[in-house]
Amino acid sequence: MTRYVSLVRGGIELHVSEHTGDARPGTLLYLYVADVDAAARACGGVPVGERDWGREFEVTDPDGNRVRVGAPRM
Repeated sequence: MTRYVSLVRGGIELHVSEHTGDARPGTLLYLYVADVDAAARACGGVPVGERDWGREFEVTDPDGNRVRVGAPRM
């Protein structure tokens, strides 16, 4: 069974596919956002880490694919 989902929020669309050959388990998707704290709250309140260049957090789906979300320091 092929799986596909489209997520839409605030005028941004993200299309995620499980078609054969689209990606391997453990793939990383990185998203830059304007408000990393709001994004972390939307992901269940995960902790946001401090980096030299900005702030970010990471979540992992049941298949081991990672989504990292960050915002550079202003």
